[in-house]
Amino acid sequence: MSLRSKIIVITMIATTLMASLVYFGFETKSRILSVEAQWHDFNEYAAKSNYALARINTHFGYGGFIHYFKNYILHQTDDLLPKIDENLHETYHAIEEYRSLSRSDEETQALESLLHVVNIYRSKYKFARKLIAEGNTPREVEIHVQVNDTPALTAIDFLTRNALEQSRKRERETGMQLAGTISFINLGALLIPVIALVAGLLIIFIRRIMEANQNTTAAKAYAESLVEAAPDAWLIVDSGGYISGVNARTVSMFGYSKEEILGMKVESLMPPRLRRQHVGQRTTFFAKLLSRPIDKSGDLIAISKDGREFPVEISLSHTRKNDLSLAIAAMRDVSKKRKAEQRLRLTQQVFEITAEPILITDSEKHILDMNDAFCRLTGYNREELMGQTPAMLSSGRHDADFYQSIWQSLENNDHWQGEVWNRHKDGEARPNLVTISGVKNHSGQATHFVATYSDISSLKENEDRLELLAHFDQLTSLPNRMLFHDRLRGARARAHRNQTIVAVMYVDLDGFKAVNDTLGHAAGDQLLGKVAAQLRACVREDDTVARLGGDEFAVLFNGLEDAALIEQLAERIVNSLNICVDCDSGPLQVSGSAGISIYPLDGENEDSLLERADQAMYEAKRRGKRQYCFYGDIKNNLG
Repeated sequence: MSLRSKIIVITMIATTLMASLVYFGFETKSRILSVEAQWHDFNEYAAKSNYALARINTHFGYGGFIHYFKNYILHQTDDLLPKIDENLHETYHAIEEYRSLSRSDEETQALESLLHVVNIYRSKYKFARKLIAEGNTPREVEIHVQVNDTPALTAIDFLTRNALEQSRKRERETGMQLAGTISFINLGALLIPVIALVAGLLIIFIRRIMEANQNTTAAKAYAESLVEAAPDAWLIVDSGGYISGVNARTVSMFGYSKEEILGMKVESLMPPRLRRQHVGQRTTFFAKLLSRPIDKSGDLIAISKDGREFPVEISLSHTRKNDLSLAIAAMRDVSKKRKAEQRLRLTQQVFEITAEPILITDSEKHILDMNDAFCRLTGYNREELMGQTPAMLSSGRHDADFYQSIWQSLENNDHWQGEVWNRHKDGEARPNLVTISGVKNHSGQATHFVATYSDISSLKENEDRLELLAHFDQLTSLPNRMLFHDRLRGARARAHRNQTIVAVMYVDLDGFKAVNDTLGHAAGDQLLGKVAAQLRACVREDDTVARLGGDEFAVLFNGLEDAALIEQLAERIVNSLNICVDCDSGPLQVSGSAGISIYPLDGENEDSLLERADQAMYEAKRRGKRQYCFYGDIKNNLG
């Protein structure tokens, strides 16, 4: 292969590597921005959809429209109409907001089912107002306005589960994108040894050119060979600045022929802006030669015949000819060297500014290097980490087998990725997504390990927050209607399997509205918290107390073998809810009325059990409140 061909090949390789490095930087940034945008979009969707769903539960469920609608039928008082209208309006508004966020046909169908039930309730509400205005009794009105709200509850259940599934799906997709980005970064890191290899080949190639030049000029005259055989460009300059001798390297470096360059001013080989300054430097150099011979080296900017500027390293020495002082300038084009240094600096900067924390260890797992992002992730500075092993970050959450499996995977596959809980310097254990890759030498032996980290604490927190919002009442921290249904479903299955019974108690507070109206909602909320604590204290460890909405609660009694125990528990709960609230105008008395349904005697599914416990509770209120009533005692009257 000719010299020109070799230059072309090496130039193409260097250009390709630089283009790859630039592409790697832009692609890495693009992927990270894509992950960020995707996660931001989902967070906005999740927040708005969960808010809309919470409003539907609040304004439509048994603590909202349905609650006030039933109370309106029971008490036939127009005071409840504004609350019914407000809750109905808010329910429609929340459904419409959710519909604007809908991303699937299933969500749209669920919202249509929910809207259908709400429309039925609205028409029944109008019809109830007409019946009440005509003087019908609560029982007569209730018979005509009963609504099957199972499709609505099913739709709300689907929307809640769909929100959780979407969250988990997006978490998996984000994790896969992050893993892909990290793998891409790891792949880009392979450019570093390749660039170093090409730089080494360039140095070898340049040295071979130097050797070839030396061999070519060996046969020339001795004085001429000292110049021509030199690996660098040589200029011989007199005190006036005129060039009196050059070698071939000078000709090739500057692009002039030997005839053109001889007799030129040496300043002509520099950019115009630097020429005046160099004249002064040249004059000083020759003036000092008169007192004592000197040698000098430094860096300059040169300019070729075609106007291309390039950096050179220059070494100055002197000689004499015919009693004239001459300067000998040996120059070396360091363009490639500067570019190589720039590439190395760029590589180091990429390592330092990469947002992902990176850690490098030797084959014995001793820490050799890390970037600033890793120091920020762990809280340790560089001096504290150097020479240590990653074991110093152990949180204690993983056993020895876990870490053994990591190193076994690295030994077999040169790669491992997974979730690791590491301990921050402040003592807090935090979850990280870690990717570890092994670096091997030509013999296939692992010489280093490179690990990249991602802090996934926010993902974990969002997952826990969504779980809490979906299943627990924010005011009392009790399970909400959805979680109560899930636990009732499981209790019913166990009761069927073990031949036991399950009881559902529906509890509604008597006198709660007076507390709210007299002392304000803050006092009402405080009272609800106290009621929740009372209910929890009255039940067994395996039972469940839930807040269905407003001042309505439900209790699930699990695995009962004797129905007589239900009466003891019901008596204890009703007695515990006899609460007196102090008020300036006199004490306000609050009590509880409860209805009880039993599986399998009173119903075969969750909805029927809860609905019949609700009917029994209304019967307890009709009988004078502050008591409990079994559905089995009144079902013949309702039939």
